[in-house]
Amino acid sequence: MRAIHLSGISILASAGVLAASLGAPAAAKEAELRFVSNWGKNLYSVKRTIEWSEEFNKSAAAKAAKISIKYIGGREVTPPLQQLTALRKGVFDMLFGAAGYYLGAVPESFAIYGSKITPMEARKNGGLALLNRIYRKKANAHVLGWVAGGVGVNLWLKKKPKVKADGTPDLSGMKIRGIAGLHREWLKAMGATQISVPAPGIYNALERNLVDGAAWPGLGIMGFGFQKFVNFRVDPMVWQFDNLIWINLDKWNSLTQAQRDALTTSVIAYEPIAHVFYEKLVAERWAKLGEQGVKSFELTGAAARRYIAAAEKVQWDQVKKLAPNEYDELRKKFPPSPVN
Repeated sequence: MRAIHLSGISILASAGVLAASLGAPAAAKEAELRFVSNWGKNLYSVKRTIEWSEEFNKSAAAKAAKISIKYIGGREVTPPLQQLTALRKGVFDMLFGAAGYYLGAVPESFAIYGSKITPMEARKNGGLALLNRIYRKKANAHVLGWVAGGVGVNLWLKKKPKVKADGTPDLSGMKIRGIAGLHREWLKAMGATQISVPAPGIYNALERNLVDGAAWPGLGIMGFGFQKFVNFRVDPMVWQFDNLIWINLDKWNSLTQAQRDALTTSVIAYEPIAHVFYEKLVAERWAKLGEQGVKSFELTGAAARRYIAAAEKVQWDQVKKLAPNEYDELRKKFPPSPVN
């Protein structure tokens, strides 16, 4: 067929271009995810997570899917305790932080502390999927992954604790810095009084004898300089790190399948890497703390099992009280440590 030209334009050619554009799928839209953390970018956990995001941006999968992550800050963007609410509202797109900061909104996350299950096991057995369903409903947030584990909480004390008849620590008369919702009942069960002090103020509280020690993760002591006043670390650790990566659910739903797949695959690959990273970092830091005079007050055998079980029971009691409808299913997915 001979083309009919009008004003120098081929009508048939134009029609062909139009037909092709209607029949072809639209090109994927570039997606840049604005990423915020609970803590500053120089903290070991944030620094490593930013490195993961940069590795993701360079990956072939991210480039092909046209998706990238941009770190925009920490508490200077939004105060940490308000960040999940800000994520829900879409103030930013992604959040890396502690589930423990948001137990008031999602008390089901107490389950993370009530088990020694690894992030990889929780993903395999459906535990992460269960948490994701809950966060989607309660916080308009999709759980991309649990990028911690391998590290828990210790008691860091000025003086060697007494021991109860069952071999567990007796902290009677001691004032221990802790977080009210997370540590109070646990410390109370050991006879201690829980004192609320913001993290930056712990050094001064120890220096002025306002507290006799602190319930604190296995990492971070040296960053705050607590080792100057602490002489004993009670082992073993209890609970474990609760660091999750969330993405605003509306943003998640707006991504293409290729973009969602790229993110999910990358986080799944990162979970065991992060697990090993924390375990190695603990070993390195504790060796240095030992050189500076911090000794291990180590519980072993049945006493250690009772100590861990008592700490986990406190968390499960909170789940039963605050999220009874999910209690049984969470116990299946995040099984408590055996006592015997």
